[in-house]
Amino acid sequence: MILTTNRKISDDKSVIGDFFINDAYFCESLELPWGNGANQHGINCILPGTFVVTIDFSPHHQRLWPHILNVPARDEIRIDVANFPTQIRGCVAVGFTKGIDFLGQSQLAWNQLFNVIQTALTKEQVWITLNNMF
Repeated sequence: MILTTNRKISDDKSVIGDFFINDAYFCESLELPWGNGANQHGINCILPGTFVVTIDFSPHHQRLWPHILNVPARDEIRIDVANFPTQIRGCVAVGFTKGIDFLGQSQLAWNQLFNVIQTALTKEQVWITLNNMF
């Protein structure tokens, strides 16, 4: 299964994008600001690329959580629940509605996506591609 985030709107507080599952639109995404590729944990979003996704135990959330693996110079990058960029430290949050530097219905989108990823992992590898479209 291939997840894709097409980052479309970038400002000094966040990056908003469209999130796809196997090329079908699923929801919106929210990340920390681009920062011209600075790749600083807790300050900027991760660099564009394609990465393996698994589900494993998150020390932060204390439960199973989608994990984006092998991100250069980063660790514990997750597909996350958040309404505002201040609630994430480099992860990719998902939600069904968006505003300026805001995602709504994030928990609902995350719950659905978690189930899709968990089911897919029983039969195939899951990848995520992050693209800058701005």
